[in-house]
Amino acid sequence: MVIWIDLRFLENNTYSHFAQDLVKNLIHTQSDVKFNIYVRNPDLLELNATNFHVKFVDIECGSFAEQLKFNSILKHDNNTLMLFFDHHKPLLYSWEYYTILSGLKDIFYQNFSDYFHKYKYLFLLEKNLKKSKKILCFDENTKDELIERFNIKEDQINILDAFFIKNVFHSTDKDTSLDIKSKFQIWEKYLIYSWGDGIEKNLDRLIQVFHRLYKENFDLDLVFLWDKIWKNIDLRHAVIENGLQKNIHFIDSVKPWEEQLIYQQSLGVIFPSLYESFPFRLSNPLILNTPILASKLPNIEHIFQDEIQYFSPISTSSILDAVKVFAQTKIKPNYTKILEKNNIEHTTKQIIEIIR
Repeated sequence: MVIWIDLRFLENNTYSHFAQDLVKNLIHTQSDVKFNIYVRNPDLLELNATNFHVKFVDIECGSFAEQLKFNSILKHDNNTLMLFFDHHKPLLYSWEYYTILSGLKDIFYQNFSDYFHKYKYLFLLEKNLKKSKKILCFDENTKDELIERFNIKEDQINILDAFFIKNVFHSTDKDTSLDIKSKFQIWEKYLIYSWGDGIEKNLDRLIQVFHRLYKENFDLDLVFLWDKIWKNIDLRHAVIENGLQKNIHFIDSVKPWEEQLIYQQSLGVIFPSLYESFPFRLSNPLILNTPILASKLPNIEHIFQDEIQYFSPISTSSILDAVKVFAQTKIKPNYTKILEKNNIEHTTKQIIEIIR
């Protein structure tokens, strides 16, 4: 059996790390299968195995070259079984393929620069999903939307139990009692946000919450960690307009041990998303047993149940009240069962069973 996998989309982000770990585990556990992998950056996929081959293809996802040049490469390679991520594939590819769909956030919260990119996305998404042998998604809401919006047959869809990334941090000999707050000039207790700046991330409402906390003299800061979020000019303007320059901190370049201490010395993380298919980016707080305050979304509740605290993401008052309680409560979470349930071995087994 030969499986071809398109990993041209890989970048240095959480979902890419999930895809890399998944593919690595597929290769290591399925020794009777030959894997051929397309990549744009070979350095992102380091493997120690003999049953795979990496092919460098410098063709950007969603580009015109993807439709023509990449399709010619696929035909030449005679790859009769492909695994694609999301909708990034040539329309004219006619062999059997499976699609791992990360979510449909751009259907609801359209982060497009113009109408051309919007309609190109919608067109390619619909055409490529309908032709998939199977669509593997991560939650019931996505499955329902595929059936209702795109008229995908129910037996064409499988829900894949995703996993959290376990190798986020490495052990360190740094003193965990080191005051990381002083290093980054954080003078109050703080929450962490580290999950992008798309429309669905609900950051406008989060800023409103911290503005109200500031007005009420409630001593609590917010740390925006990583994700180049400091480049968001609108977000920075909102911070200034609400007088929160001393209460909201943008921290981007940190060493792994510093990031670990930032999590460990925080009150917890806040996750105010309006939409989330699978919360891959909660891997860090799960690994470090950091308390989580999150949006009350069905799939988030399904995963975490009573192990975390919730609020309504559409209500500023709900978030505000939850933050106050959260900040004044000593929480000692235990995410062992969640990590055991959402594990890479189970996800790998599911994929192989579906493809075979």
